[in-house]
Amino acid sequence: MNNSPSLHILIMPDFRYPNPYQSLLAAALEKQGVTVDFWRYPYVKTFPIFRAAVIPAWKNPQNSYQVVHLHWIHEYIESSSQLKQLWRSLKFILDIICTRLAGVKIVWTVHNAMAHESKFPRLERWTRSWVAQWVDRLIFHSQSTLDSVAQLYGFAPTKATAIPIGHYRDVYHPLIDSIQARAELGLPGTGRIYLHFGLLRPYKGIEKLIQAWQNWNRDDSLLVIAGKPQDEAYKNKLNQQVEGINTIRLYPEYIDNSKLHLFFSAANLVILPFDKILNSSSLILAMSYAKPIIAPRLGGIPETMKYADTLLYDPEDEQGLIKALEKSKHVNLDELSESVIKVCDQLDWNGIGKKTLAVYQMAMNLRH
Repeated sequence: MNNSPSLHILIMPDFRYPNPYQSLLAAALEKQGVTVDFWRYPYVKTFPIFRAAVIPAWKNPQNSYQVVHLHWIHEYIESSSQLKQLWRSLKFILDIICTRLAGVKIVWTVHNAMAHESKFPRLERWTRSWVAQWVDRLIFHSQSTLDSVAQLYGFAPTKATAIPIGHYRDVYHPLIDSIQARAELGLPGTGRIYLHFGLLRPYKGIEKLIQAWQNWNRDDSLLVIAGKPQDEAYKNKLNQQVEGINTIRLYPEYIDNSKLHLFFSAANLVILPFDKILNSSSLILAMSYAKPIIAPRLGGIPETMKYADTLLYDPEDEQGLIKALEKSKHVNLDELSESVIKVCDQLDWNGIGKKTLAVYQMAMNLRH
C-alpha cells in the first residue's frame, strides 16, 4: 500500500455497469489507500459536480473530497437541440470552475475524442476544449491518443498522462473447450469462427464487415456477430443485411455475462473493424481472452497491441480488412495468441492504480 496521505476521491458519472472498467479502477486505487466513492444519486442537470463534491462537505466535513475523477462527460452535456446543448455545456464548464474554486481538484479521463454519434460535433469539440483547459489533469489510455487529442483540444501535452486500460481476466468466466462452447451456442464444430462482440453501433464498422465477409469468404469459416444493437432500427438493418448469408450468424441481443465466455471459447479470432475509435474495451476484452485480433490501425489500438499487431490493417486501404482476413488464413494463431497473452500481462491493474494515484498527487501538487 502507498504511504502517501490518504485521499478521498469521487468518480463520476457512475458507469460501473455493464463495463467493469470503473470497478476495477476503484479496486486498484483502494489497494493504494485511496477512498473511492461514486455519484450514485439521480442525474442532476444543474451543477452536478458541485452538488456531488462540494455541498455534502458543507454539511459534514467527513464527506469532503480532494479529487473528482471525471470520465464520460456526454452524460452532462448532450441534448436534443443545439441551443440546449450549448446551455448545458456552458453550465458544465461553470460547474467545473466553481468546484475548483471550492478547492476540489478535477482529473478527467478522456475515453473518446468525441461522442460516438455526436449530433453537434463543432459544439462538442469546443466544449471539450474548454473542459480540458479548466480541469487540473487529464488521463489518456495511450500516448498516441494523448498527442493527437492535445492538438485537437489545444492543451499542452504535459498536462496529461498516458495510463492504459487494465485487463479483464479476473472479471468473466474463463475459457472452456471450444467444441463444448460451439455446441452450447448451436455453432458448427469444425471450421474457423471469427467473432465480432460488443454493443452493435454504426461507428464499429459492422455493415462494412458484413460486406467484406461476403466478398472474401470462400471456405468453411463462419462470422459470428453478437451484442445488443443500438436500437430497433439498427437491429432491423443488420438483420436485413445478413439475410440469406449462411456463413454469418447474428445474435442481436444483450449477451449476459454468464454466456460471454461461450462466444470467446468458440471463436478462433476476434474482428473489430472500427470506422473511428480512440480506445476500446472490446479490444481489451478480446486480449483478456488471448484472442488474435483483426482491427484497423486507429487511435490507441496499435500502441495497445504492441508486438501482437500482426493482423492490424491500414484503415485508409479500401481492401485493408479483406487483406487482413486473407492474412489470417496463413498466420500461426497459437503463436499470435501467445503474443497477445504477453502484451496483456502488462495491463496489470496494480500498476494502473499506482499511476492513477500519481496523477491525483500531481493535481494536488503533492510530491513523493
